[in-house]
Amino acid sequence: MNPRKLLAVCLLTALLAEGVRAQTGGLRFRVADRTTREAVIGAVAGLHSRTDSLAAPRYTASGTDGCGGFERLPAGDYRLEISSMGYDSLCRDLHVGGTLLTLDTLWLTPRAEAIDRVVIETPALRTSVHGDTLSYHAAAYKVAFGADAGSLVEKMPGLEIADGGISAQGRSIQRVYVDGREFFGNDVMSAIRNIPADMIESIDIFNAQSDQSEFTGVDTGEGFTALNIVTRPDKRRGAFGRLYAAYGIPDKYIGGGNVNLFDHDRRITVIGLANNVSIQNFSFEDILGSSGESNRTASNKNFMVKPLDGVSTVQALGINYSDNWGAKAKIAASYFFNRTDNHNLSQTEKQSFTSTDKLVLYDDENSSRALNRNHRFNSRIDYRISASHSLMMRTSLSVQDNDSRNELLSRTDNRFSEEDIRFVYRRRNFGDNDSRGVNFSNQLTYRYRLPGRRAQNLTFGAGGSYRSYEQLSQPRQYTFRDPDDTACDTTDYSSRNITRTQRSQPSYQLNGSTNYTLSVTKRSRLSLEYRLNYAAYRVDRDTRRLTDQNRFPEERDPKQSAEYDYAYLTHRVGATYQYRFRKTKVATTLYYQHAGFAGDYRFPYPVRTEAAFDNLTYNAVAEIAVNRNNTLKFNASGRTSNPRATDLQNIVNTTNRQNIVAGNPGLDPVYTHRLSGQYIRTNPDRGRTFTLSAEFTASPNTIADSLVIDTPEFVIDDEGTQLGEGNQFIRPVNLAGYRNLHAQLNYGFPVRWLRSNLNLRAGISTGRLPSIINGVRNHLSNRAYNLGAVLGSNISEAIDFRLSYTGSYQQSLNASQTRDLDNTYFSQQARAETTFVIRNRLVIRASADYNHYRGLTDPFLEERFICNAQLGVKLFRNRLGEASVGVNDLLDQNGTAFRRAVTGTTLRYITNLAVGRYVTFQLTYNLRLYRRSGIPGLTNPEKAH
Repeated sequence: MNPRKLLAVCLLTALLAEGVRAQTGGLRFRVADRTTREAVIGAVAGLHSRTDSLAAPRYTASGTDGCGGFERLPAGDYRLEISSMGYDSLCRDLHVGGTLLTLDTLWLTPRAEAIDRVVIETPALRTSVHGDTLSYHAAAYKVAFGADAGSLVEKMPGLEIADGGISAQGRSIQRVYVDGREFFGNDVMSAIRNIPADMIESIDIFNAQSDQSEFTGVDTGEGFTALNIVTRPDKRRGAFGRLYAAYGIPDKYIGGGNVNLFDHDRRITVIGLANNVSIQNFSFEDILGSSGESNRTASNKNFMVKPLDGVSTVQALGINYSDNWGAKAKIAASYFFNRTDNHNLSQTEKQSFTSTDKLVLYDDENSSRALNRNHRFNSRIDYRISASHSLMMRTSLSVQDNDSRNELLSRTDNRFSEEDIRFVYRRRNFGDNDSRGVNFSNQLTYRYRLPGRRAQNLTFGAGGSYRSYEQLSQPRQYTFRDPDDTACDTTDYSSRNITRTQRSQPSYQLNGSTNYTLSVTKRSRLSLEYRLNYAAYRVDRDTRRLTDQNRFPEERDPKQSAEYDYAYLTHRVGATYQYRFRKTKVATTLYYQHAGFAGDYRFPYPVRTEAAFDNLTYNAVAEIAVNRNNTLKFNASGRTSNPRATDLQNIVNTTNRQNIVAGNPGLDPVYTHRLSGQYIRTNPDRGRTFTLSAEFTASPNTIADSLVIDTPEFVIDDEGTQLGEGNQFIRPVNLAGYRNLHAQLNYGFPVRWLRSNLNLRAGISTGRLPSIINGVRNHLSNRAYNLGAVLGSNISEAIDFRLSYTGSYQQSLNASQTRDLDNTYFSQQARAETTFVIRNRLVIRASADYNHYRGLTDPFLEERFICNAQLGVKLFRNRLGEASVGVNDLLDQNGTAFRRAVTGTTLRYITNLAVGRYVTFQLTYNLRLYRRSGIPGLTNPEKAH
């Protein structure tokens, strides 16, 4: 062919392709009630491509005039699905060209019966499955008026609230959304405790994708379990919430509430809390490691801590904001302030295992006080530049200030038999710690849809984080060898160890990624990705030890001080192949990962360490919709995680002579295999829900403890310092043999003759944690079996009750080559909660908790019965207010709280201070102001239920 003709054909082809690509149109529609002819507000419209099965569906909602629309739609064939509560769904197939398509009015037909009545009479609407989403219909779970979303969650099969968090089928909920929008960042309890139950249409549990997967449409298995609260369409405009204040005797107070201002897309929520009875509706971020630096198992990947032991005085304020900024931008942001003043008086009984038949017994009493202040900001901004370009930015900032003081009295004995217990020493410790921390991160993700008939995306990610941690600690430890010296006078000690430590640990991280995604066929996609991550850390620990002349020297102590830098540079390249057929999805990912480690020690002596690690990491995801009522999910992954800074530091920390810890610069990154599966079955005809989930985790080189105990002559450093009698020395090491299996099944069904829902639960957990004790390999085997049941009323809002029971049988076998130690116990918890409203005015609330703990291999017994009661009367014409008087812990059995803890080398029984009995006088007001269709502004409050 003539070159000129060839060039002309190429130019013409390019121009035609560009013209086809530029053909984008729009869609406008209006939704109205077929009977009343009025606009339907908040109807959800979903637009699905009929030519590209992998294209992500688009969603919008009708406005106050019933109108809605989609902009910048690529030309093609689509299916429009309209749904709204109380109406039959509507589907319409249509073709969008290069212009705006305006549809005639879409008429929705009201259902024959109101939805609430259908739910009560037809149990089919209790749960349903849509793809990977398990949806609980709120109307099938009756709670008292004024209850929050948590009251609904606790009645739903497979959902559980415990330890300041929520779990679904045994999996931890990591993020909560409201109508698909992030709500208060990662703090799941803020949404649960501050969204009224009467405005909820459904609660959805699903596997959320990572930001990268959300942009590319390819599941790389890096997502998390999330909860989405779907509000009722008629409750999405207005002001609602709850305000309360109470005074208690003796000297107790509680005040707070929440106000939600919703106007469709624009939503503002303000929550506040002040009390001195340890009520903490939302957790605070722990960026200072207050959970215990030397306790490796206490770290939390989400930086969220459980409620503190002891009694806390709390002041907290939170603001959440979400909105659409024009047609292109969306924002969700939240800010928290939290101040917690905590005091505690705890008692601990601990047994430490040795490689012989001897046990080291430890008892202590610890009086502590801690003041924690923190600020936390999170935001996400999505900006759609054009039909082909979009940008997402996620930002977070945390600032924390923590001051703590404590005084601890302890005693250590060696037990050779039940009759032969020999005294070792007493110790008196004083702690004084001031800590400051800052954590900032920002992540940008940019996506470009390439032109062409095949769907192609280029995604670029870049971001970084900075973290600063500073601490000044001044511990004092006195040792007493006289068994009769119970006073432990600090002027007459056998030995002492007083130090002052200044610690600074700044770090930063930079990352970047490039991803190319291609639709191979209508049902499959291929994703190619490269990631780069650089993480740099600096540790500066300056410790001075008080001399016999009662002064701190000018030079730092080389045995307890360190100064070094280290960094990881990680390259990862791989591919993901995803196949989707109707509601079934299978995706496999394989990465090659190269990590380089470099560390430079400057003090106490200069040394450079370098190492390289090569791994193959993988992930496989399968979601199989057997039919509309049966769903299977599987996930298999292999991941690496780097050691912590404190585990890598090459110093021996003798701040606490009883528990000496040291780092290990030779630690390798931990490789973890994880396999999980889930089966969900719903029976619409009988309203039954069955879920079965299991997860198995194993590691060939987990980081575990190497413990030296009962060896006074053991040398702990290069200068020949001996461990000493009654002390222990712990160093982290890589060990094989870690594994853990957890399985749980849940079965929920209606009990019609009681007009209630019954949820049954059974679970099994078994695991093995390796360790080394005095050079001998050891492993702790844990087995736990539990059964539970929850009976929740579904009678009416005037009669609300919930009965629950959980029984658990647990066994720990600590075995080595020389000895076995079996510890078995049985625990059970029963709880009853009731709310009765008499003649729409008088309110009676009561709850009772029974906790029973019995040792089967030892005579330990802990038993408590805690009762609360409240009597109130509803106020005002619409009964939105309430005045009440109540008693917390009627029998005064909750002055202390108990728990048991097991590690690879120890067994602990811990008792902490609790609030105890008090009487309160409380005023509550439920704010309910909603906008109605066709009526501008806010109406009068709704009539009480």
